[in-house]
Amino acid sequence: MPSRSSAVARAVAALAILFATTAATPYSYAGVQVLGLVGVHRDVAGSQYGVGAGPLLQVHLGGKQFALHLEGLPVVSIPGVQPSATYGQATPALGIFNGQAEYALGSTGAWIGLGETVYNQRTPLPAQAQTVSSRLAGVRYVVRYRRRFGTRHMLEALVGTAPYLSGSDVYVYLDGSPDTIKPERASEVDASLQWGYLYRRSQWFVGVRTLNFSAMYPATGEAADRNVGIGPFIEYRLKL
Repeated sequence: MPSRSSAVARAVAALAILFATTAATPYSYAGVQVLGLVGVHRDVAGSQYGVGAGPLLQVHLGGKQFALHLEGLPVVSIPGVQPSATYGQATPALGIFNGQAEYALGSTGAWIGLGETVYNQRTPLPAQAQTVSSRLAGVRYVVRYRRRFGTRHMLEALVGTAPYLSGSDVYVYLDGSPDTIKPERASEVDASLQWGYLYRRSQWFVGVRTLNFSAMYPATGEAADRNVGIGPFIEYRLKL
């Protein structure tokens, strides 16, 4: 009688063969996603609510089994943040880069990905006569699902996470005092759901995207900040 371990090994081998022989349909595009977010920033000084918008540039090169996805938000200011008694009228500038290699789970429409997330931000704090900037980077994991409905419509869902981002906060003081550098660690989760209309090489999507970012200072265990946002987007893709 075969052992349980050999049965599991055969099942894993069968799934590997299935995924290797039932490949996905190749799909490549260049696009731009115009995203608007409503969210909250929380730190030791309290909560600040704001709105922001920006273009997320995308390139996706997809074959039958493997794909490469790159997307980036150029550094943009978020002017809709309410003034704070502690910080004054802070105007954060934020840039994001996500990139991952993806692997198709056969013809199921599901993909799994592994890559990198990078956050760059710079925030003037006029009430404290200082500016704080940071760069955080870490490994990114992705699950994507894509399904066509006829020849004209497509549903796409994505969940991504970077559970360990590391970097430093750099505080620059306007009075010329020496900079303060504080090591920082963070985690991030984002998700999106979108519905598209396809016509020849042009593809239009509407959807919603959410972001949850949390950071802390590992040297002291003190919470740095948390940012949570959600909002709609419109996306255009040019099929390559």
